[in-house]
Amino acid sequence: MRKNQVLCSIISLLLLLMVCIPGGVLAEEPDEIISEPEGTQTPVPSEPILGLIYNGTVDVQSSISVTADSGVSYTIPGNTPIGVLVTVMNAGAIEKLSIGDELMEKKGTLLLYGIGNLSSGNGNGWFVKVNGERLEDVVLAETMGLSRYALKEGDVVLYTLGDPKGMVSESKAYLTVTIGRVNEAEPEPVQEPSAGNSTEETDESAEITDTNTDTYTGQSDEEEEPLSDETPEDQKPEKTTSGGQEVLYTGSLSLPSGTITIETTGGDYDINAATPLGILHKLLEDDKISDLTVSDKAMKKGGILILEGINDYQFTGDKTWFVLVNNVLLKDYLYDEEGLNVYTIKAGDEVGYYFGEPSEPASAAQVKLVITIE
Repeated sequence: MRKNQVLCSIISLLLLLMVCIPGGVLAEEPDEIISEPEGTQTPVPSEPILGLIYNGTVDVQSSISVTADSGVSYTIPGNTPIGVLVTVMNAGAIEKLSIGDELMEKKGTLLLYGIGNLSSGNGNGWFVKVNGERLEDVVLAETMGLSRYALKEGDVVLYTLGDPKGMVSESKAYLTVTIGRVNEAEPEPVQEPSAGNSTEETDESAEITDTNTDTYTGQSDEEEEPLSDETPEDQKPEKTTSGGQEVLYTGSLSLPSGTITIETTGGDYDINAATPLGILHKLLEDDKISDLTVSDKAMKKGGILILEGINDYQFTGDKTWFVLVNNVLLKDYLYDEEGLNVYTIKAGDEVGYYFGEPSEPASAAQVKLVITIE
């Protein structure tokens, strides 16, 4: 009896060992590893990892050279948003930049299209904030252009790829740069004229004075001829003004419909007639204005046409045309939906076209043209 009990204990122990030992004949099968067939596995994305791609402090130079996508090189201030990016690229922190120069001739500013392999497109664009304030780099190109805006020591610059109206946390990628030392160009030493040169200049000045005196005394008031045959400025017909502004035209217009073909510097485009540019085209057809200049150099970035000139008033570098609808500024090109060939005008709207500085009140503009839509 005792032998049977011992034998049973040994058999039970052996069975237990066969179950517990890994790989034993009675061990449970391991969980099956599920893997996709080799031909259907999800490919590794070729784009870089999105999110924060750089954060650091940068000392900037007085000037720096940047090459645009067109192949043309420009020398710009180093303490500008694009100048800082070039410094970061030269340091090896980012691989490359995509820079547009379509607006360089007209507005004196470069555009940021891409950082590394991350480019604008599919509803996303690169935009820049300085100390939390958005730079309107095209609407206010003269002061906020990315190759013109002057950064100071301690400024925090945020470059974000995404929806300009969205949150940074929802963006595809971003960089933050704190501005360190701003190196300014050393002024050239002033060369003082030698004593001999000073004497010669004094003698030349004396000769000019004597000549002017002789000319003046040799003519009586009756013999003095006018400086030119043109009518003096103060005798020319006065232009229509209102509160110190020249008024090109004011009036009402029935809301246009359908599409119109508008001529630009780069070709013809069909646009909605019920837009700020469509209305100007109607005024041109009705001889209310004599000339209309539209640029298509921003079509690549956002499908936006830019108003460059009306009549003799063309973009000069310090003044540009901007549009207010019901006294609200349209930030054309900055936002696709506010482009002057995109924004839809309604009956009852007041559309004002102003030539001046968009950051200043409309009343400070040099020229205006105001249309009420019926």
